[in-house]
Amino acid sequence: MLPLKLSISGLYSYQKKQTIDFEELTNAGLFGIFGAVGSGKSSVLEAIGFVLYGETERLNNRDKRSYNMLNLKSDKANIEFEFLNFEERKFKFVADWKRNKKRFEETTSIERLAYEWKAEEWIPMTSADATDIIGLTYENFRRTIIIPQGKFKEFLELKGKDRSDMMKEIFHLQRFDLASKVGIAQSATRTQLDQLKGALSGFEAISTDAIVALENEVVAANTELQKDKLELELVENEFQKMTTLKSNFEDLEKKKNHLSKLNVEKVAIDALQLEIDLFEKTERNFKSNLVTLKTEKTALEKSKGNLISTENQKKLIAESNLKRQAALEILQPDFDTLENSKNKVSDLESIEKIITAKAEVAIIDEKIKVEEALFLESEKKEKDLVVKLGAIQTQLVDAKKNRLDTSFLIELGTWYHQQLVLKNNLQENNKKQDASQKQLKSKTDAFLLLELPFESWKTVLKTKSETLTLEKEKAIEKRTKLLVSKQLVQYAVNLHDGENCPLCGSQEHPNVMQGEDVSNQLEIISNTITDLVNEETKFSLKKAECEKLAFEINHFQEQLKVINAERKSVENEQEIHLSKFIWKDFDPKDSQLFESKKTKQQHLEKAIITLEENEKELRKEQEAIAWSLKKHNTTKGELETKKAAKSGSIENELSQLKVLPFMDYESISVASIQAEKIALDTKNLKIAEDYQIIKEIIAKENQELATLTGSLAAIELQVVENEKAVAQTAKIIAELLQEHYFSSVEEVRTILIKNWDLEAEKEKVKLFSVNFLSAINSVSEAEKLILGKTFDSKLLEEKTAQFAALQLKYETQLGKVSTLQANLKRIQAAFAEKAELLAQNEVLENRATNLGTLANMFSASGFVNYVSSIYLQNLSDVANVRFHRMTKNQLSLTINSSNEFEVIDYLNDGASRSVKTLSGGQGFQASLCLALALAESVQSLNKNDKNFFFIDEGFGTQDPESIAIVFETLQSLYKENRIVGIISHVGELQERIPRSINVVKDVDNGSVVSESWN
Repeated sequence: MLPLKLSISGLYSYQKKQTIDFEELTNAGLFGIFGAVGSGKSSVLEAIGFVLYGETERLNNRDKRSYNMLNLKSDKANIEFEFLNFEERKFKFVADWKRNKKRFEETTSIERLAYEWKAEEWIPMTSADATDIIGLTYENFRRTIIIPQGKFKEFLELKGKDRSDMMKEIFHLQRFDLASKVGIAQSATRTQLDQLKGALSGFEAISTDAIVALENEVVAANTELQKDKLELELVENEFQKMTTLKSNFEDLEKKKNHLSKLNVEKVAIDALQLEIDLFEKTERNFKSNLVTLKTEKTALEKSKGNLISTENQKKLIAESNLKRQAALEILQPDFDTLENSKNKVSDLESIEKIITAKAEVAIIDEKIKVEEALFLESEKKEKDLVVKLGAIQTQLVDAKKNRLDTSFLIELGTWYHQQLVLKNNLQENNKKQDASQKQLKSKTDAFLLLELPFESWKTVLKTKSETLTLEKEKAIEKRTKLLVSKQLVQYAVNLHDGENCPLCGSQEHPNVMQGEDVSNQLEIISNTITDLVNEETKFSLKKAECEKLAFEINHFQEQLKVINAERKSVENEQEIHLSKFIWKDFDPKDSQLFESKKTKQQHLEKAIITLEENEKELRKEQEAIAWSLKKHNTTKGELETKKAAKSGSIENELSQLKVLPFMDYESISVASIQAEKIALDTKNLKIAEDYQIIKEIIAKENQELATLTGSLAAIELQVVENEKAVAQTAKIIAELLQEHYFSSVEEVRTILIKNWDLEAEKEKVKLFSVNFLSAINSVSEAEKLILGKTFDSKLLEEKTAQFAALQLKYETQLGKVSTLQANLKRIQAAFAEKAELLAQNEVLENRATNLGTLANMFSASGFVNYVSSIYLQNLSDVANVRFHRMTKNQLSLTINSSNEFEVIDYLNDGASRSVKTLSGGQGFQASLCLALALAESVQSLNKNDKNFFFIDEGFGTQDPESIAIVFETLQSLYKENRIVGIISHVGELQERIPRSINVVKDVDNGSVVSESWN
């Protein structure tokens, strides 16, 4: 995981929103978050863990977490965290909750949301759990990435099982836990074996001997079957011949009966044939002529009807034509004066335009007078502005002559400002020097109170420590001897004859030891040891005090050297800066003259700016007046042009008057003229329209009369032709009646009118003829088949019984053979199946044996623990590369049989001991090396280019030399694409960190974050 940005507001001491740009920090490789105790440094890590997992070290849900985490001066809390995961995917996690406005101690539930950056926008996710995204649970996240206060050594000191569980999760070792899969496979194999055994139990009777015996039975049964088949075929042949003869006799009898029925039907069929012949003859001679006669009579009737209708229509049109002629004669006088009336309408329209145009000319004259007045007024204003502009320009020229060079003032002002900065720096340096000297004197005086020489205090303390240690060892040795002596005396006192000695087991005690009471001596030596231990404790405290004071004295001495160097640097800068003063009219030690000139220049500049702004305003006003003059002049010209156009239009319309004089209408209103024009125009249109319509109708009616006259002549001719055709056809029909001996046309029509299906009746006669001939032939053929033969029914019955008995015997034997063959096939298939089941059983037995071996291997996570120990040993090997260097090749880490870390001590012949025996500083070094090794392994697992983790505190346990080694190690990580963040309240560490932020707790604003690079 690589953090990008974190925003916090309303959380713990973070009252107002604070944003940390982790991209700036992580680019440095090694960065720090510094601040005093309680400033809110660790809250940064807690915010990250909480927004990702909804968990926190300090509080759980039962602790009213949402209320206690919310700043008491804030109404709501918000955490937003952006980061890249090991797949280089960008995510944002958000946590929000608010305070109840009515009840201070109640809050809303904490809402956590997650988003992923896709297609240039944040896409909401269904779950806000970071476990899958980061690949770590909360517990392992705070062990490997964000390590909070007091938790840095947790991974080092975890028990074997807990550490194995952690390794399983981080390195996905559960893929090696195959116990459940082996168990499932074992269960499935056992089930299959049980099923096979059950299946094989049904094949006990299946064997090779059983198959051979059944094959012999099949051969014998087949021989008997062939014998029965031959006998059946001979009898069946004789039976078939007798059956065929019986069938032939019965068939002849049926055919004779059928021929008799057909002879009876033949009389009706012959009569039907005569009727068909008469109908066809009559239809052939009369039908077409009768149809023709009917058609010709219909045409004659139609032509006579058309003649009457056309004569009536001609009469109606002739009457209408006479009426139209009379109406046209009445309208003719008005139509003759129509042209003069149209000229009056045109004149009225021209008079209307003239009166309207004269009114518009009067309005234009008024507008021209207004524009002339406005033009004169604007012209006067323009002259006044020219005078004002001249005065302002004169003032500007005078003011600019008195203006000083701006670059000169800027350069001189910059010099005085730099001089002031250097002076302030020197004063600040003096303050620092005084403070450091006071601190140095205070620490030196405190060291003198310890009554030790400052130059050789380590040697003096070392000598005294060795003396105390020697005295304590001698006293302990003496106490041990006294205790042994006391115990031996006690044993001697408790010995009785016949009882076993607790030391040697003997029941005889010839020379019992006699000793003195050493209780007083033991009490004296124990008190001596206690005094020596107390003295050692006091000595250790004194040594710690000496180390602390010596470190602080050296620190303040170094600080004074740095301050003196800074002072010399500032003094040199002052000398160089003074040499750059080149302005003779000014005093380098006094800037009052410069300030006076500067103030005067500022007032002058303000006056110039005011004059320039006034000039600008007047220029704008002048431009507006000029535009107004132009506008008035243009408008006047446009009005005069429009007036001339209107006057020309009036003259044109007067010249076009034809009938009406303008003087008669000059005093009449436009509305009255329009009304008269519209009435006259409407009348003219109606006269012209009526005249034209009547004239067109008369012409159309004349054309229709001429057409009808021609049609009447043609229709009369058609009537005569139709009458001739009817007479001719009637004559032909009369001749045909006489020729074919019919008394009248009605007799013919009676024959032809019959409704029947002639073709079906003809087909019926034809079919009967064919059937009749076929029946005669069939009888003849059947008689030929039985010619010279006789049939005995009793003999047929005997042969039928013999055939049925033999057939039953054959079918019985055939069933027996089929049964035997089916049994043989079944037993052969069962034998093959048994062989296959036995082969499967052998395979499953081997598999069950192998799975038992695997189950023993994977039981109780044994194999996973074995793999975990390999991973842990690899971690130790990677961590030891740095741990050796930090401990000067004195210590290294290893894994014992319980998957727990131990330390190999090379100063004690490489003996192993618990990591709990490490000092605080050594424990921190070991934990740091393991954390770096773990980070490298996680990076390799996730294929991530960069990896990152936080360390909260832990440097207070290191001496200056160890801190130097640790920092050298951390700084080298940048080259390895490792990023480490450090959280501490130790201010001296900040000087070693290339990039950092400071967290300061403000009384009014809460925790405030500031960046070292800004």
